[in-house]
Amino acid sequence: MTTSIARDTFIQSLVTSLKRELYIETEDHIRFPSYDPLIQLHVWREGGEYLSGFSERLSGPSTEIWANSLTPIKQWLVMDNIDLLRWHLGLERFGIRFRNLLVAPHWSHRPGTTDYSVELRHNDEPTGIYAGKNSPEATTLTWFLNHPPERLLEIAHIESTKEACQALFGMPRIPFAKPTDTRQ
Repeated sequence: MTTSIARDTFIQSLVTSLKRELYIETEDHIRFPSYDPLIQLHVWREGGEYLSGFSERLSGPSTEIWANSLTPIKQWLVMDNIDLLRWHLGLERFGIRFRNLLVAPHWSHRPGTTDYSVELRHNDEPTGIYAGKNSPEATTLTWFLNHPPERLLEIAHIESTKEACQALFGMPRIPFAKPTDTRQ
């Protein structure tokens, strides 16, 4: 039997670390404020898929990432909140939010289930993880998928930005894509 999203201890711990309040819509749908308190992060399950996205004010959530397991959703939650978490810890932020990174080694994109999505592939094998075709998450998430969610939290706590980058990216800097780089 799987644990409900609302009872997932990793998600509860992450939200507490972010100094945010967790709102339980149902056992399989939670939300909490992001950087901007008017924007909510959502995690929910529909059928056999786990989804995550954002909503503003009274609108329903958009879908940013969806997968056949909760683990990639947790990795996305850490990715989307790593700078906020580091800020709460009094550490230098990475500054990767809304920035384009190179795709991590051994990862690639293939057309997804819709015209507007891509499947993230590892060593060209299907993963069951999908993202919006033109979203920064489609590339940035590939770096976070290389680590279990618990390890990502450990990395977020590393004081030295250079050492944290080494642990996360395998290099002492952030692999930003050049503005002219169109590789995916």
